[in-house]
Amino acid sequence: MTRTAFSRPVATALADGIISEGTSVFDYGCGRGGDVDRLHHLGYQATGWDPVHRPQVAKAPADIVNLGYVVNVIEDPRERRTALAEAWGLSSRALVVAGRTIGEDRAPAGVVHGDGLLTARRTFQKLFTHAELGGWIADVLGVRPHAAAPGVFYVFRDDEDALSFLRSRVPVYRPRVRIDPHHEFDAHRDVIQPLLDFMTSHGRSPRSDELTEEHREDLRVAVGGVARAARIIRAVTDDSFWEEVIMHRRNELLVMLALGRFRGVNLRSDPTTRLDARQLFGSEDVAHGEAYRLLLACSDPAVRYVNALASPVGRLSGTSIYVHTSALAQLPPVLRVFDGCARLLAGTSVGVNIVRLSFVRAEVEYRVYDDFDRYAHPQLLSSSTVAIGDLDVRWARFLDPRTRPVLHRKEEFVAPDYPRHALFAALSRAEDRHGLYDNPSAIRTAGAWEEQLRARGLKISGHRIGAAPNDVGSRR
Repeated sequence: MTRTAFSRPVATALADGIISEGTSVFDYGCGRGGDVDRLHHLGYQATGWDPVHRPQVAKAPADIVNLGYVVNVIEDPRERRTALAEAWGLSSRALVVAGRTIGEDRAPAGVVHGDGLLTARRTFQKLFTHAELGGWIADVLGVRPHAAAPGVFYVFRDDEDALSFLRSRVPVYRPRVRIDPHHEFDAHRDVIQPLLDFMTSHGRSPRSDELTEEHREDLRVAVGGVARAARIIRAVTDDSFWEEVIMHRRNELLVMLALGRFRGVNLRSDPTTRLDARQLFGSEDVAHGEAYRLLLACSDPAVRYVNALASPVGRLSGTSIYVHTSALAQLPPVLRVFDGCARLLAGTSVGVNIVRLSFVRAEVEYRVYDDFDRYAHPQLLSSSTVAIGDLDVRWARFLDPRTRPVLHRKEEFVAPDYPRHALFAALSRAEDRHGLYDNPSAIRTAGAWEEQLRARGLKISGHRIGAAPNDVGSRR
């Protein structure tokens, strides 16, 4: 197979920062070497071996080893296990494993052969369920893998790397800060700003060893030291801002600790997390206790329902709450843990912009709509639904533009401070005045929406609605 872009596992590892500047990469079973060549082009140190196309290249140790869609094509189960173990042995930091999964787009068909399929091209394919692939990796290596995306897993050598990955799966939100005029702050802003960033991130002042010696010295010379700089920061900002910051950081910690317990990641080894917990909860044990209760609570449909009703963001239906990905960090913590459990089990699909969290079933759906900001009524392109109870992932694609579901009232999915919230809301009010929402069941699909616009002689241009010349409707 010849690709013109990175394969999904390599693209995912790049996006997640697993492959980063200075890391070496070895592609085990690299095919014609497309990923290796593209990594070289971006300046990465990368090599690859393939039994057919690059048999002369030595299998070399590297920070990151990619085993992308190799285990699917190995017919002998023992050789399959050997390949996984060998690839793991070559990695010093992380192994990326990707496999074709049952139900995914363009999954091959064929006749049963051994524990897999023989395709029309007479090639062997072993298809896994997402959960089966993760379980098989854990069984062979004796290490729990972390789902990066459906059918893509990371296996980390270091607890610190696993912890860093877990942190990246916890959405973060902070209110905007307003700085009052102050001559010392204004004169030394470049020195004080990193301290403000730290305090905003952690909800507390740093301990001396959490700042570099150079930064501590800069603050001492500029304003007299860290404590003095912190007092200046508090003087130029509102108390209400810090109350919000502390609330959001507490919630983040609870979510992170709950997810760490869910996936067996030890957060007690991280000094910054421990300091945050002590400062914001009084003790680590209190923080861990609250997080554990939160993890238990997210499995209760009644608790999820009550929290969905109380959520400051999202649109409610009879069974679920729908929210734009930009607003996930503003959901109540119990719903954030519920979403986080699904993400840690199934990974994150590319392009997701709307998340549906059910409060009647243990499932979370990740929806990909066509350019949420650009189109007034984006069409649903695909979705993946994670059934948390049975660890299953179901995919759906919506190929016919006429029958694709469309979004209305986009402002209901985002937070009030979303940059285009007012624009979305103005369009919804105008559409409401035209009677377009009188019968919601008649506007669910793109084709039905077009018919309603055409019947009223309307068109949508950008995020404005008006009369349609020559009775022409609007595509979006």
